[in-house]
Amino acid sequence: MIEDATGYRLTDILEVHFLEIVKLADLAIQRDENDAVVEWMEFLDAKSKGVIEMLAEKNKDIKKAYDLLQIISKDEKARMLYDAREAELRDQLTRIETAENKGMAKGKILMAQDAICQYLAARLGVESQALQETVRTIIDLDTLSRIMNQILIVTHLDEATSLIHISMVSQ
Repeated sequence: MIEDATGYRLTDILEVHFLEIVKLADLAIQRDENDAVVEWMEFLDAKSKGVIEMLAEKNKDIKKAYDLLQIISKDEKARMLYDAREAELRDQLTRIETAENKGMAKGKILMAQDAICQYLAARLGVESQALQETVRTIIDLDTLSRIMNQILIVTHLDEATSLIHISMVSQ
């Protein structure tokens, strides 16, 4: 599990909230002063050190954030190290997400290839083996989708071969 410099797991901090801090000043809007989201909004909008310290006493997560801000605001080198670590963690998440997306795309391609090949084998038998090998070389999902949408109407090997070759050319 990847952790940032504060000890939080990245999966713990990926929750997104949209905070309209300007609404804190609107007294007509009801709010629970003990709500963690309201506390965070007050922390982000705090104008005095006293308010921040009071919020830090009430909320352990705000305390961690406040302590970290105290450290990095005093020490230029610590801030640079923190920023570098955070950038590396974001890069790691991006690499993981990219790999997951590539894996899902490859899985979809393999499923489409399998479906087409299984249909060819069931409909046309052993004589479709060479055509199935051709299908296994197609890695464009749109092309495979076009083939899947049309393959059900073929009744002969030459029709299937023509359909697949035409789809590959229009890729």
